[in-house]
Amino acid sequence: MKPLKSIKSKLLAIKTTPSKVSGGYALGVFLGTTPFIGAKVFIALGLTAVFRWSKAASVVGVYHINVLTAPLFYSFAFGIGKWISGSDTTLAMPEKMNAAWVFSTLYGNWDFLKSLLIGGLILGIPMALMAYFLCYVFLIKAKKVECI
Repeated sequence: MKPLKSIKSKLLAIKTTPSKVSGGYALGVFLGTTPFIGAKVFIALGLTAVFRWSKAASVVGVYHINVLTAPLFYSFAFGIGKWISGSDTTLAMPEKMNAAWVFSTLYGNWDFLKSLLIGGLILGIPMALMAYFLCYVFLIKAKKVECI
């Protein structure tokens, strides 16, 4: 469970209130479920500035879905989004995958993007809520501070 330990240590190192860390982390986890490749961190930084949450925690949350878990998570999100939206889009894998194919698939195919976004939102909302409460409880217990 080294990745989980790493996330916990990163969140513990942030010097602000548990509610600000938890809010930033939950926002990052939520944004991590969306298909906005390359923009998630920038969106997280902008929104955390508006809400006055922890920017560092939001970046940790965005990167929580990592290279190892992303294929499984986004496949599941796509399947859920496709089912909810009633889309009949399919994904044809090329012989050699490259960045151009990824971006044309995501941003050149509205049904694919819509399915991925809907599935990401459906999975992301409960994940973000769970991330907030688990992070908050963890930080309160670890730092032994009053609820703020």
